Amino acid sequence: MEEEMITVARIDERLIHGQVGYSWTVAYKSDAVMVVDNEVSKDEFQVSLLKMACPASLKCFVVDEDRAVQLLAKYPKKKFFIVVGHPRVYLNMVDRGAEIASINVGGIYFKEGRRQVSKTVYVDDDMERVFNALDDKGVKLEVRTTPTDSEENLMDLLS
Repeated sequence: MEEEMITVARIDERLIHGQVGYSWTVAYKSDAVMVVDNEVSKDEFQVSLLKMACPASLKCFVVDEDRAVQLLAKYPKKKFFIVVGHPRVYLNMVDRGAEIASINVGGIYFKEGRRQVSKTVYVDDDMERVFNALDDKGVKLEVRTTPTDSEENLMDLLS
């Protein structure tokens, strides 16, 4: 069986923090962490903070969506842990040709206009449309807060 170049594709509004930087990258052996965010990637201060939060043993990229798709194509043998803050980023990447088989929906927190679907996932109507589009494209959507949690199918939770 061919190994996946994406060890985990995670949605977490906090991007890199202790749990993402350590628990997930230990559970899913990766060569690099890739934060994909069009706005954050332009902010040198934010980029430097995110790179400091990355485990020292891993390469850390903070890039926009186009660069992320390019890096995945350029390094097909590397194992990437990808984290984004919004599901639309993954939909845009898939539409640009990135192969993303599964997405871990981890930390989308309460805001006005969002409804709770799990302990740590709150969605609004736009996110729900994006998740439906990803599901229509055959992307598996699972909810877990930590790597040891049992997977829950996001589409079942949205019903």
